[in-house]
Amino acid sequence: MHDADVRPPLVRLVQATYPEARVLPELRLEYGLVRVDVAALSSARFHGYEVKADADTLRRLPVQPHCYSVVLDRCTLVAGARHLARGQTLVPNWWGVVLAHPGPDGVTLEEVRPAADNPSPNAGATQHLLWREELLALLEEAGTARGLRSASKAQLLARLGESLPRDALRNRVRQVVCARGDWRAAPASS
Repeated sequence: MHDADVRPPLVRLVQATYPEARVLPELRLEYGLVRVDVAALSSARFHGYEVKADADTLRRLPVQPHCYSVVLDRCTLVAGARHLARGQTLVPNWWGVVLAHPGPDGVTLEEVRPAADNPSPNAGATQHLLWREELLALLEEAGTARGLRSASKAQLLARLGESLPRDALRNRVRQVVCARGDWRAAPASS
């Protein structure tokens, strides 16, 4: 069983679980260095799914939870039987776990452990999902954009982190990202 066998039923499951969410393949985190296999983005929650089909390896899994956990509100490991036991030991207890197994009608997904809320997301890491123009708009909204039109993105991020409480910042980032028309087509200045 390969990743390509697991993704179609996973996308259907995620769409059924989060009908209000935008379901995206390959959400990039850490400036594109890490990719979440499938993500459900809604104004209430960002939920990422990492697929480790039987044909995959677990080579990258030890570092992926840290990268995902600073940004995402919930995470789920979707593993084939070959990786289920070891995979569960490599992800935090709040991560959900789903067993993917082949059947006569294709891959079946079975919940082993439900995902819980991330106990310690990082608002600073979450705001890195914003484009420059979105950062400026949020700073305008907070009344703290004065003198920042030509500031670097790093300066904008720092000011926004100072301008909003942590939970309010995460909520606004989710709302802004979900309101994008084409979430991947960042303006040239972002």
